[in-house]
This record gives sequence, structure tokens and C-alpha cells, in this order.
Amino acid sequence: MVERVGVYICECGPNISEAVDINELVTFAQGLENVVLAKPVGLLCSVDGKALISEEIKKQKLTRVVFAACSPKEHEITFKEILTGAGLNPFLMQIANIREQCAWVIKDKTLATDKARAMINAAVGRVMHHEPLEVKEIECQADVLVVGAGMAGISAALTLAQRNRKVYLVEKLPSIGGKVALYEHVFPTLKCASCVLDPVADEVLHHEQIEILTYSAVEEVLGFYGNFVVKVNRKARFVDTATCIGCEACFEVCPVKVSNEYNEGLDERRAIYIPYPGALPNVAVIDKEHCLRWRGEDCNACQEACPFSCIKYEEANRVMELKVGAIVVATGFDIFDSTRAPQYGYGKIEDVYTSLEFERLLNSTGPTEGKIVLKNGRSPQSIALVHCVGSRTSKFNEHCSGICCTYLLKFAHQVKKKLPGVSIAELYSDFCLPGKEAQRFFGDISGENGPEFFHMKDSSSTEIVQENGRILIKYTDVHGESKTVTSDMVVLGPAVEGTKEAPALAEIFGISLDESGFFVEENPSLAPVSSVRAGVFLAGCAQGPKDIHTSVADGQAAAGKILSSLVPGEKLVLEAITAEADSDVCSGCKICISLCPYKAITYDDMEKHATINGILCRGCGICPAACPSGAIKANHYTDLEISAEIKGLVGTL
Repeated sequence: MVERVGVYICECGPNISEAVDINELVTFAQGLENVVLAKPVGLLCSVDGKALISEEIKKQKLTRVVFAACSPKEHEITFKEILTGAGLNPFLMQIANIREQCAWVIKDKTLATDKARAMINAAVGRVMHHEPLEVKEIECQADVLVVGAGMAGISAALTLAQRNRKVYLVEKLPSIGGKVALYEHVFPTLKCASCVLDPVADEVLHHEQIEILTYSAVEEVLGFYGNFVVKVNRKARFVDTATCIGCEACFEVCPVKVSNEYNEGLDERRAIYIPYPGALPNVAVIDKEHCLRWRGEDCNACQEACPFSCIKYEEANRVMELKVGAIVVATGFDIFDSTRAPQYGYGKIEDVYTSLEFERLLNSTGPTEGKIVLKNGRSPQSIALVHCVGSRTSKFNEHCSGICCTYLLKFAHQVKKKLPGVSIAELYSDFCLPGKEAQRFFGDISGENGPEFFHMKDSSSTEIVQENGRILIKYTDVHGESKTVTSDMVVLGPAVEGTKEAPALAEIFGISLDESGFFVEENPSLAPVSSVRAGVFLAGCAQGPKDIHTSVADGQAAAGKILSSLVPGEKLVLEAITAEADSDVCSGCKICISLCPYKAITYDDMEKHATINGILCRGCGICPAACPSGAIKANHYTDLEISAEIKGLVGTL
């Protein structure tokens, strides 16, 4: 069949028409091989322009079309819709961007026209090799899995939970709420944390469309966007969640005491416990690792004490298989292990605390019921707050965690309310105060009777030692002079890092981690809540340090991306521009597998060749560029298409 190519040159008002010679371009295009129609149009994207092209495609029986106009980023979809409406495959089209790449950047009209001519020639040469790609659709699941029940995960779950859609909210701990559940107040409003968390936690617990799977972990993720199969291991609590009312009768008789991780190891809990007062769900759980029954002893004290017969020693772990269309990863954060930086004295000097430990000391449900006391039981006369522990340094974490300055200011406020006479020192290298309210918050806290600020040259210059029962914070100030601050208690502001489970989860979900253990987004600017794997989205501190309102916004943003594409009862549209592997040419080197950022390539051990999953492939072009045997073809960017485009450019310049 002889191809019939139409070339349309957009005048774009004065944007193109005054910068290049439109008539010369039309004459040039008319002389190209296979071009049966070349003409200028005032505005290709206008209603009249689109109607004209659609009619001429049908009337002239055009088989391929070239648009010499603006950037494809602006109107490629528009032009594809014109072709589709005229009955032509939308991929049998090529755009020559003569506005941004000629008219707007070349002042000389002759030179601009010469370049535009070359680009039209290249586009006509390329479009001759285009293939009519097919946009495919697949059946998909509208249900969603949210991993992590902190503020970001709860926000995502509540946004997603709509009619005809079920949301599975998986949390590794026995209760929901994440780190916020351990705080007394939150900045910058200084509102009580439970006032922020409890209403949404209660809503998510009683939502008909949300199934909460606490004390559970994701073990396997198979499939692809729209059709994931996820295995979740729901650990046995050994307590009937339907009948337990959290009366605590079982706690009193349990003979075992262990370090309480919910109070950062500052006190002890029983082997049967509720994580903290007010935890949701308010249901006990037996710690199998420390319970005497699983250590070979015949103990049933909690079962005998329970007035509602809730204790079920025979309960076992249960693996659930969930079918979902998308996944939101909202697994939160850990803080830098301050023992890795021994100069801060953490773990060696009493009364040197991390920020999370101090949160629990301040909390009315914590180990001291909110009283700020030293290990010897006395109230401190002075407290030092040290910024940037393990952050903003190439040795540990180069990033600034962004929230530490503000929460250390919050600590100063809380301490002053509880101990009005205490002196507070803040040692900082730089202040980071993001957000609309942070500067005002700083002003309120640092006013009269506020903390005294000491400007360090950098955080790595700090050393904390103990002499004669007093803690000395030695540092180098911004002028290079050695200084010392004396204090009874020190609170460290450690860097925010990814969770210790993040590497294993990255492997399970098929997504990437950065050097600080955070999950990597597809594009920081344009796809900030998408991971490199289609259908897996990121929210909150799993992606990087965030404050509460940003984490909530992240959860809603991730949910919004899913709601816009996974619609109950509708099919999922797949990417048409993908890669294909020729099994006859593939040498089985597996180079492509390790390079694919979307985990779309697998190796067939029986047939000995690579296979590309067209559903997962995003057409990024990495694998065809890397394939040493040339076995992989990038649809719409084949060697023939690219070579023809290059020859067209070179042939007229």
C-alpha cells in the first residue's frame, strides 16, 4: 500500500508565523516523498482547526500525519484524539516542535526556517516507520491495600473507602496510630495528639468499607497494577478481639515483665498487654516470645483471670490472600540510632535521651506519668536540646529531617509549662522552619523566658561528656571558638530515617530505596507519591521526613491517584508504548532484568530467554539501549524510526 502523508503547519497566531517563513515550509513539505497534502492552519488546536484536519484525513484518505506545531507535551493528546476521531490509529502521527525549538529560540528568520524545514523532513521520514500500536484494557480490582496505619495510612484509607471499594489497612503493631499515638502534643498548634488522632482512628475502626488487619505483615506481592495478589500474615494475638474489652484483669496476674518498647524501654510491661492507655483497638495481645507457655512452662494465669473467657492459647497465625488493584505504602519512619555517634554519650551517660524517649517522658500515659525527672528521681534544673544528631553530615545522613527544629521548640514549651524555673539551652547549627506556621511558632516559643540558643559551627563538632555528676556539652561555635554548656539532662534530636523493615519491604513490593532507607518516588516533582512500580504508591514518612499535615496530604494524594484510575466496574487502560523481546535473538544474558526499574522483565528458565510483561512495562527505553544482542525493541522508538528521524535532520541542515 502506498502511504499518504498529510503535513499540517500551525501558524499559532504570531508565535510561529512571524518567526518562520510558513509558505516556504508548505512548499518544501509538498515536495517530500509520500506527502499528498501540506497546508498551513491558523490554530491546529482550535475547534475549527481540529474539525478541518479530521475532515481532511477522511476525505484525502491520509494514512499518516505530521503536525509542525508546538511541544508534544502540550497538544500530543489533542492531536491523537483528532486521528482517533477520523478513524486513524493515533500512533501514526509525528509532531515537529517548530515553536519551542525554532520560533522561540532562533531570532534569525532564515535560520529558524531552515531548522523548521529539517524538523519537518525528519518527522515525515520517521512517521513512515510508525506502527499502529494498540491501547489495551484489562479487567481490574478496585480494592486497595494500605500498609501502615499511621496518619498517612489512615488518611489514605479513609479517602479510598467509598462505595463498591474495600480497603485493607495492614499494621504490623497490635494498635493503630503510628508514632503520633505516642505524643502528648503536636506542633505548631500544640494541640493534644489524641485530639488529632482519636477521631480519625475511631472513624477508620468503624468504617464499613475498611478492614483493619493489626499485628499483621505483608509477606508476598504478586501480579501487577490492577491485579495484585498479596499474602498477609496475620499473627495470632491469642486474645478474642470480639469479646475482649481491655479490662486489664489479665495484666495483674501475669508473672512476666519485659522492656516496654512503647515507652522506648524506659519501663516494663507484662507478657500480656495493651500497648498503651487509649490504644486502638483496645484489645490485649500476648507476647509469644516472652510468655511462659511458649517457654515450656505450664502457666495459664491470664486465662484464669479473664472474666470474659477471651484468652485463646490455641489460636494460630493465619495467612490471608488479598486481591487488590493498588497498594499504598505508608510504613512510617525510625530515628537515627544515636549509639552510632558515641560523641553524644547516648547509652553511656544517664539522662541523655532521644526525642522519642523524651516524648514518652512528657506524656501523661508514659513511664513517669508526664513528670520530667532525672534517673535519680529529682527534677532537672537545666535541660539541653541538641539539634541535628546524625543528620546533615556525610558520615550518617546528608539530609535535613525538616521537623526536628520545630519539635525541639515544642519540647522547650512543654518543659516550661511543667517546670517554669528550668533553664533550657538549644544547640543548633541551622534552623529549619518550613510551613506557614513554623516561623510564628518559633517567635512564640523563643520570646521572653524562652530557651537560650547556642549556634554551633556544625553538629559534628559536639561532644557530650559527664564530669562530677554534671553533663557537659562541648561544641565549636560559628566563630570557631570552643564552648561548653552544662546541663542536668540532654535531649537529642536524631535524624529521621526509613524503618528497619524497609529493605525487606522494598524487595517484597519491588520498589527502590535511597541511602537513608526511604522509598524512592517515580519523579520528585511530577509523580511525588508514585513509586517506580506501577500501582504501588508512597505516603508520609515512608518516602522521607514529613510533618503530620504533609503526611495526611500525602495519604490523600496517593488515594486520589488510585481513585482517578481504578474505578469500580471499569477497565484499566495500559501503556501502549512498551518494549518487546525477540526470543529468537535473546542470548539470555539477563542484563535487562537488573536494569529494569519497573520489575517488568523476567527470565524463562525453560525457554532460556527474557520475557517482558507489557502490563508492567512503562516504555522507559533502558532495556533496548542496554541489550547487547539487539533482541529488545522499544515500540514507537525503534531503531528504524530513530534512524529515519536523524537522517531527515542531517539531510537538510
